Amino acid sequence: MLAFRLTGQPDSRMPLYLYGVGTQEERGLHRPDGFPVYQLFLARGGGGQFIIPGKGTLVMGGGQMLALEPGIPHEYIPQSKVSGELAYIGIGGASVAPVLQAAGILREEPFTLSEFDTIWSRMTALWVALDQGKMSIWSTSVLIYELILDITRVMAEVVPMTGSEEAMQQNGVTSSRLQDTPDAGLEGLNRAIALMQTHYQDDLLLKHVANAVGYSVQHLNRLFHQHYGVTGHQYMQRWRLQKGLEWLNNHPQASVKEAAENVGMEVNYFIRMYKREFGETPGKGMKLRKQIELEQSPGHQDN
Repeated sequence: MLAFRLTGQPDSRMPLYLYGVGTQEERGLHRPDGFPVYQLFLARGGGGQFIIPGKGTLVMGGGQMLALEPGIPHEYIPQSKVSGELAYIGIGGASVAPVLQAAGILREEPFTLSEFDTIWSRMTALWVALDQGKMSIWSTSVLIYELILDITRVMAEVVPMTGSEEAMQQNGVTSSRLQDTPDAGLEGLNRAIALMQTHYQDDLLLKHVANAVGYSVQHLNRLFHQHYGVTGHQYMQRWRLQKGLEWLNNHPQASVKEAAENVGMEVNYFIRMYKREFGETPGKGMKLRKQIELEQSPGHQDN
């Protein structure tokens, strides 16, 4: 057990600072007024239940983490007859909320860490540094930021399905819903998908995506085949075509050339792939949309 240690009053110039850190054996915790800063709880071993007024009961198992905002009343009840340890890390600073939010750590429920022992060791290092008084508050702030980065790295993140992705499924791209398949390769695959969805307008090649997530092109293609039934290139191409369709729907007066450029494709290639994907040329679809728009205009009268 690591007795709770406080850092004292932090420097107001610090955007992120360590407020305190410690652990306790599995026993109850009752804070009716909440805590003055953000808290990260880590359950090692048994786990238990967090009772939060207005949110109900959250079950946290061993190897999981829960983040709580300041001032949230809570009570922790450990599992009976199960030994374990609960760590709590207090983080303050003007930037802590956006940093934790951007990292995906502020969630409604506890979540699993794939490398829990690594994060636990990081927490222990913070406690030792604070207990021995060998590091300045500025140095511990750096350690806190590194801890947040490590937590982000080992979270089992899944890119949520968007409307475009659902439309892709309707056009023949099958998804296995990655959440249902615990696979070590999901983290890299999800990062690859996020890159494709973010940079579909750029000259982004599959080999660049593979390099960015640390995979070979062959391995990344295997993951896409396993979970989507297409190659990585086909996924990226269909995403661009779907975004091109959306853009044309939102800009009925635009040209096909503008649509192609908007999704980073050469116009003739865009037209050919568009027809293969949707069964008609983008020009034909544009004429139909313009006709519908004309018929729905206030000045239009049927003969």
